[in-house]
Amino acid sequence: MLIFLNRANDIKPEPLDVGEGKFHLVDLVSQAQGAPVSSGVAEIWKSAPVDFEYDNDCAVCYMIEGEITLTEGDEKVSFLPGDVVYIPQAEGLVVLWESDSYGKFFYVTYPHWR
Repeated sequence: MLIFLNRANDIKPEPLDVGEGKFHLVDLVSQAQGAPVSSGVAEIWKSAPVDFEYDNDCAVCYMIEGEITLTEGDEKVSFLPGDVVYIPQAEGLVVLWESDSYGKFFYVTYPHWR
């Protein structure tokens, strides 16, 4: 069968080394399945901000629960449940991710983020 299903009970984000930040994720679809994108679920807790560079990929994220603040330069936006954010691939673009408590979101990156 060509369809690949991830059951909710099997989705378990794991810690990602991001320095002092507390960030977990799990890739659910990636090159391993022959996909042209990577996608998965990520969680962030109150801690140091986590920075991601978007030189080589873009991302679309759907907020599931909690609240996350995204910072690009001097601009800050709140990312809330039901919100969708698009972050373009752009040379030198760095976005800081942080939460005052907890946030969980689904992401898709193109091409593969790692």
